[in-house]
Amino acid sequence: MESEDAKAYLRPRARLMSTLGEELISNERVALTELVKNAYDADASLVVIRFEAPLEEGAGSVEVWDDGHGMSPETVRGTWMDIATPHRHRTPRSEKLGRRVLGAKGIGRFSAARLAHVTSVTTRRSGGEEVALRIDWGDFAQEDAYLDQVPIECTVRSPEVFTVDGESQDLFDGVVREFHAGGNSASPDTCPTSDPEIGEDPHGTVIRLEGLRQNWGVESIQSLKRTLSRLLPPPPPTELHVPDQPEFAIYVETPPGELRHLSGFVSASEALAHPHYRLIGTVDEDGVARLTLRAAEDVPEVTVERSLRQDPKRPSCGPVKLDIRAWDLDSGSLRQLLKLDLGARNISEIRSLIRANSGVTLYRDGFRVQPFGEPEFDWLGFDQRRVNNPTLRLSNNQVAGFVYITADGNPHLQDRSHREGLIDTPEYEELKTLIHHAVNEMETWRYKLRRPASPAGPIDEPFVVSAGGRGHGVFETFDLGPLRDVVARRHPDDVVLGRALDEATETINEGVRKVQEILSQFSRLATLGTLVDVVLHDGRTALSHIAFVLRSLNKLVERTRDQDAALSAALEKTHTDFSAQEKALDRLFTRIEPLSGRRRGRPREISLHETIAEAVSVHEADIRRQGITVTIGGDDVRVTAEPGDITQVIINLVGNSVYWLSTVPEAAERSILIETERTAEGEVDINVSDSGPGVREEIKDLIFDTYFSDKPDGIGLGLSIAGSVVKDFYDGDLYLVPPGRLPGACFKARLRRRVG
Repeated sequence: MESEDAKAYLRPRARLMSTLGEELISNERVALTELVKNAYDADASLVVIRFEAPLEEGAGSVEVWDDGHGMSPETVRGTWMDIATPHRHRTPRSEKLGRRVLGAKGIGRFSAARLAHVTSVTTRRSGGEEVALRIDWGDFAQEDAYLDQVPIECTVRSPEVFTVDGESQDLFDGVVREFHAGGNSASPDTCPTSDPEIGEDPHGTVIRLEGLRQNWGVESIQSLKRTLSRLLPPPPPTELHVPDQPEFAIYVETPPGELRHLSGFVSASEALAHPHYRLIGTVDEDGVARLTLRAAEDVPEVTVERSLRQDPKRPSCGPVKLDIRAWDLDSGSLRQLLKLDLGARNISEIRSLIRANSGVTLYRDGFRVQPFGEPEFDWLGFDQRRVNNPTLRLSNNQVAGFVYITADGNPHLQDRSHREGLIDTPEYEELKTLIHHAVNEMETWRYKLRRPASPAGPIDEPFVVSAGGRGHGVFETFDLGPLRDVVARRHPDDVVLGRALDEATETINEGVRKVQEILSQFSRLATLGTLVDVVLHDGRTALSHIAFVLRSLNKLVERTRDQDAALSAALEKTHTDFSAQEKALDRLFTRIEPLSGRRRGRPREISLHETIAEAVSVHEADIRRQGITVTIGGDDVRVTAEPGDITQVIINLVGNSVYWLSTVPEAAERSILIETERTAEGEVDINVSDSGPGVREEIKDLIFDTYFSDKPDGIGLGLSIAGSVVKDFYDGDLYLVPPGRLPGACFKARLRRRVG
């Protein structure tokens, strides 16, 4: 630069091409997919991927042929060779068929560098000349060379490849003949057709990739075909009104030998057509869902219509259409699929087939967004949800989902530069949240279908549902009723046998009752007490260190007071702020200390109102953030109890109320009412109600089941633990009762013992 005001310019090194191709694209399947997407943008109806042996690193080749409109010499020079061209931003739809183009950043073509050392491109537009390019990617590895110093061979010539009776026409005609001869499993909707223009004046593009960068074997080609099979979704259900899928077929041709059986059209697996459960529906831009749930033929379908958006402040991800399919992977459920022609010989192969096609795929304007739908890409976190709640949740390997969006309707769902995934915007998070809520509807419905019938509740209680009787479902099979029926029929006069059976029944029931009580107490300690122990131990250790640092900071304030008044004042303010936070944490630890598994001691006389107020304060931050009013009323009953027990019950019930109140509109009432009273029989009732949406009718008999939750990410232990505490320590019951002064959910904890 000659002066301070002179301008300087960035000049890219040639090895930038390596970054764009070899390093930006994560694997060969993604690279080939990018080339197929380019063919789609060029209005191709047929793409042929041809492998030529030997398919070994440094040898062999892969060719990608398409019958699209091809490129003129001017397009090659002015667009194809223009890195990061804005061409697709200016023309977002293809020139002939009006497809919403998939490429936008102008770098997808360089994925060829990820596949092979040399790329040759031959292309021709109808009625034009043929253009041939040859790129040796090794030329761009020169450390001292700049990008504009590496020449590319480019030839404009009379047509040689794309001619009548030329190589391109022979290839495409052969593939079309194979399709019509029935030598494939492709869907009729993907049937390639011969464009009359191609026969009269062939056009299109072929990319030859020579000197492969990896070995291609049976497993890698099968994986490629699975990836390509999900580029276009299977025919969507008619009720979704998804626009007609474009005529677009992909054919893979493999060399003779052990790979030859992999040749054929790419098509969706037949297994996708036979799910055990299916959710079909739409979610509009306001989050209102209209969903239909279907299962086996003898199970009536269920329709759900409700708002799935819980936070109205979150930006809309735009309208979404859903087709979610799920399977039970146990042998009994899969056995029925053996009767179908799925290409599987046994249950193990059917299970593998489902897993190979699992994952939730995202389609924009009818074409897949990478890598959504890859079995290993669990972008919705299904596996983690299942770890937290294995009884209720579906895992990623038993779900095949199809999510439909559009570029115009969902403009804030944008691709990452490396072509894998979407940018983490608030709209993307909202999309995942809405899908979680929709899938939760399917999981709840599936759970109800698979769940054993509930035992009858007490007929003398005016309550809706009780927590009693469903704590540990494993014990429901300890029932000698069927054996008793057999004995009564075959040996009605055998008094000794009948008495022995009665004694055995009583012994088993007593043993089960004791084991249930032990398990219930252990569950309480394991799920909450142990966790609180860890939090208290680590938290108080950290507080001790914070207190030491604060003392040191206070000494520093004193030392700097005379030297630098401004610095001293800033340090003093920092000390004051941190001291306040340290005290707040100490108060929080004191509040949750009664929940510690180690701290359970002898019951003592307590004020219910005071204990309840302490428990509610644990949720203080959420209550304030959600604008919730909490009222504690009724008689301030004094009982002899362990404070931690009451705290645990209240924390769980109030926590549920806070969550569901967060789902109601901000303008709606958000209130929680906790009332206590002593009944005429000397029992103590604690009623917790709210103004939320209430418990849906269809799940009222499920909510006390261990691991059942209506929250999309709920674990399903809160009500179960609260019910166990009330039952085990106070011979009481936890009920869901009809709404009272507030219109939402209302729970009654009735304590019968140790409440004098």
